[in-house]
Amino acid sequence: MTARRIPRKRRGQRHRFFASDGVDEVLSCVLRLTSEVSALSERLYLAERVLESRGIDMADEIEQYQLSEADDAALGAERQRLIETVLAQLGASGNGAESVEDDLSPEP
Repeated sequence: MTARRIPRKRRGQRHRFFASDGVDEVLSCVLRLTSEVSALSERLYLAERVLESRGIDMADEIEQYQLSEADDAALGAERQRLIETVLAQLGASGNGAESVEDDLSPEP
C-alpha cells in the first residue's frame, strides 16, 4: 500500500455556505468520513464475494486472525492517515493549518 500525502497548505479561500462558525468544517468532515466509509464498504463487499467464490468464510477467518506487530503498525499508520485527513477538513482549528502537526507546531 502506498502512502498518500496530505496537502499541508490550502490553495485559495474555502467556500462558506453557512454563517455559523464551524458548520462548514463539520459538514466537510462528515462528507470526508462518508466517502471513506463508502470506499471501505465497497472494498469489503468485493473482498467477501471474491473469497466466497473460492470457498473461504471470511467472517470466521477474521474472528480467528491474530494480529502481528507489523499488522499493528500498518493499521496504526492507516488510522493516523484517516484522522489527519478528517481533521484537515476542520482546518485544524481554523488557523490555516492543514494537519494536527501544523496546528500544534510552535510559531517560528
